Order: sequence, then structure tokens, then C-alpha cells
Amino acid sequence: MSIINNKRSHNFLRYEEKYFALKNYFENDIPLTELASTLGVGDSTVRNWLNKIEFDFTNIERLKRLKPTYDNRRNPIHTDLPDWVKNEILTIKKQHPTMGALKLKQYFFRSHQVILSEKKIYFFLKQNGLVSERKKNTEKKKHDRSFEYSSPMEAVQVDLLTITLTGNQKVYLVTFLADYSRFILLSEYIPVKSMTGVIKLLTKVVKKYGVMNYIICDKGSEFVSWQSFTEFENLLCALDVELIASGPDTPQNQGKIERWHKTFRNDCERAHKGFTYQAEAQYKTDSFVNYYNYERPHQAIGGLFPADRFYGLADELENELQNYVNGNREEQCIYFSCNIKGKKMVVSGPRDNKLSIYQNIEEDTWQKN
Repeated sequence: MSIINNKRSHNFLRYEEKYFALKNYFENDIPLTELASTLGVGDSTVRNWLNKIEFDFTNIERLKRLKPTYDNRRNPIHTDLPDWVKNEILTIKKQHPTMGALKLKQYFFRSHQVILSEKKIYFFLKQNGLVSERKKNTEKKKHDRSFEYSSPMEAVQVDLLTITLTGNQKVYLVTFLADYSRFILLSEYIPVKSMTGVIKLLTKVVKKYGVMNYIICDKGSEFVSWQSFTEFENLLCALDVELIASGPDTPQNQGKIERWHKTFRNDCERAHKGFTYQAEAQYKTDSFVNYYNYERPHQAIGGLFPADRFYGLADELENELQNYVNGNREEQCIYFSCNIKGKKMVVSGPRDNKLSIYQNIEEDTWQKN
């Protein structure tokens, strides 16, 4: 029985072909080596197929186990972009023009559990005049920026960014960033560059999120002094927080918050063509921080949202997302995830919005949506 041209890769075999070839192998007592040679695959590949269906040919549903799985980077499931994806890309690029093809791919996978081709996204952007030619990076890598702490509040980076408002008035954006997750704990403006302003904001962070083990900052006068022990350092001692004050050109310590500054400049400040008043700047910054924490995939953490890591849901989400990579959740999508007092949950359901959710409307009254 000639089942398939033996020059074809097993990646191109339909899963029905694999199933009925194996069925024929058992019914006609064909040697395994001969079957593998006929199909153009190795003996171990055939054994792997047999294990997937557990040597059971009576249940036709088991042939679905022979469907090829796709790595979300090398073998994207969607070879063309659906219309709804194209429309959403246009909307996203209008709001966030610096998002590139890879980040868009990560966004659709994390937000919609849809695996797209980065190349297809890139060409779509190019066709619509939404991307410039890629420039080859000729700069040599000087530092290792890959180091990170191992838990959400183990280390927090803090730094100031000078923002010039209309009329050349300067304000200072103080940002506290959780090193492990890249989650922005707080990003707030102060009118004067001072230690008092930084201390006030640090107190807000500690009250909301708890005490960190380390604070990482530069050697600016709002943090440390060469002549004396500062009020900022006194507060950290009282909180039992270790201070790591880095010198200039130390991206292995300050690299994450420096990258946040660059992202903020490009995607918020320049996107809004600057800010007129401090109140306006704070309003737009708060909106951007919310988007950055909860909706923007971060390439340095595998395309997850910073909130996924900060709230301890990274492993659960990665395990669930792997089901979509393996083709086990094609008709479903992730609705929400949460961590309530250590009880972690990732809820998936049908894509046709038939999932029933109970919502507390009033005290002791529950309504089904």
C-alpha cells in the first residue's frame, strides 16, 4: 500500500493519513521499519504516534491527538491575518505607534490566545505605511541586562525623569518599578526635584504594596549625599530596606527603569505631543501606566503583562497558554486571571461568549449574567 510520497516531510502529513497508516500497520502486520520508510519518517516518529493514540484504533476521536503542534515562534498557526486582526492592529498602531511586529504578535497571543506570524504582521504594517525599514544594529553589547531578582517585591528600582511642560516649566516624574516583573508601582509627578518629594512617594508605595528588600537608585542628591546620612537612607534603615546606589552607566542595575523612561518618552509623552499642565501630564501618565501594567506585553518576560508576574500568575498563565500552542484550546480563550490570598486562577471559556459568570450585584444578592 503506497500511502504517501516518501520524500514528503512528516510535518506535511495530514493527521488522518498518520492514523490510517498506523491502523493499516496493525491490521496487515506491516513491519514498523517498512511503514516508517513508506511514510518517509523515522522509526521513533512512528512509535511516538502509536504512544499518542495509546495503540487504540477503535476510537476515531484519538486521531485528533496526531494533529501537528506548532511552536508559537517558528510555526505560526495562522498563515494569513484575519480581518478582525487587521482592524485591531490599525487601532493599536494609532494609539501606540511604536509597537512593532513582535510585540503585536505577543499581544494577540496573550490577549486573544491567537498565534500569528510575525512576518505577516510586519508585511501588513509595511503595506499600510506603519513601519520603517529595519535598521541593522551595529552597536556592540556592553552590558548584561538580563539579571533580575526572583520575586515581585524583592527589589524596586526608582528614578526621576525630567519632563518639560508647555512654557518650559519643568516637573519631575518619579517612578518606582518592581525589578522582577517590570510592574510600575507608582509613577507620579513632583514640582521640585527634592528628597522630601521622593520620600513621600516611597511611603505611598510601601503602604499600598508592602516593604521591599532592596531599593535600587542612582547617586542623585534626592537619594544620597557624599557628606552625610540622608533622610531617605534613614527611612530605608527604619524599614530594614537595603539601599543599592549605582553609579553612572550601570544598566545591569538601572537598565529596566531606564528602558521604562525610553518607552514612556516614545509611547506617552511624544504620542501626546507633550503636556501642557502637570495635572494633564499626571492624568495621561496614569492611563499609560495602567496600559503598561495590564495590557502591554513585555518582551523581556516572554510576552506576559507585567501584572502577570507581579501578582504571581506567570507559571499558571504560561501553562494555560501552552495549551493554545499545542492546539488543545482552539475554541476557547482566556477570560481572566486572579490571585486571591494565594489562590490562583486562570479562567478559560468558549470564544462565543457563552461563559456564565456570577457577579455580586448587592450584598447577599447574586445575579447570573
